[in-house]
Amino acid sequence: MNLKSLIVNIHWIPVIVMTLSSFVLGALWHTKYLFGRAWAREINPDKKPIVMNFKLIFGGTALAHFVAIASLSAILSGTGALHGFLTGLLISGMWILPAMTGTYLFANRSLKLLAIDAGMYLLLFSVTGLVMGIW
Repeated sequence: MNLKSLIVNIHWIPVIVMTLSSFVLGALWHTKYLFGRAWAREINPDKKPIVMNFKLIFGGTALAHFVAIASLSAILSGTGALHGFLTGLLISGMWILPAMTGTYLFANRSLKLLAIDAGMYLLLFSVTGLVMGIW
């Protein structure tokens, strides 16, 4: 397998759809009905005003998700729903979760916050793997 064959294997429409879907999932995940209140308490326990660069946050997140989802498409397109789902779950559980864990430990972030944030990525990349496996 070489880089050219991987890039040719990318299905751009589902990549775009799943990138947009990642924002829908994030918005739902962080509502008060799911994990929004707990996330807000963990991210800012002192309730101090936070200055945020929304263009950078949303633009950077969109680009990062697009690249990650395109790479899933490159390796999973047409492999089947179960294979795609399990590969997405494995990648998020064995690569993304450990990387996030190290970052959260060094940043002295809570394990509760890690569970909330990593849980969203476990779901996102598992479902994305399923979609890319079908496509």
